[in-house]
This record gives sequence, structure tokens and C-alpha cells, in this order.
Amino acid sequence: MLTYDLQKGSVPLYEQLYVGIRRDIERGRIAPGERLPSKRQLARHLNVSIITVEGAYDQLVAEGYVRAEAR
Repeated sequence: MLTYDLQKGSVPLYEQLYVGIRRDIERGRIAPGERLPSKRQLARHLNVSIITVEGAYDQLVAEGYVRAEAR
């Protein structure tokens, strides 16, 4: 499971999460085609809201780092 040290402060949590996941993709820690955890699973694991994870995932999709597929 992806783990990031998110700190409440001047940078929004979703942005910290987005940067962490993007960095892991760029460094090859998350392989091409590898599925990211569900929003609910990751939110529960990181103890943040689903909206936080959704914001990070949406930004990754918008920038082309991941693609969203409906179930």
C-alpha cells in the first residue's frame, strides 16, 4: 500500500498526495499499468478523506500520469 507522510499546513493534503504519487511514478516505484489503490482504501490507509484522494487522483489524470477506467 502506498504510504506518504502528509502534514496539515500551508500545502493542501491532496496536493501533497498528488506530488508523492507523481514522484513515485516518475521514479519507477509505481510501474506502468500498475493499479493504484481504490480511493476508499487509500483514504482509510492514510487517514484522510476520500475527497483528498479524489483530488490527487483527478490531478494525476488531468496531467496524464494515470488513466481512469470505470468498473
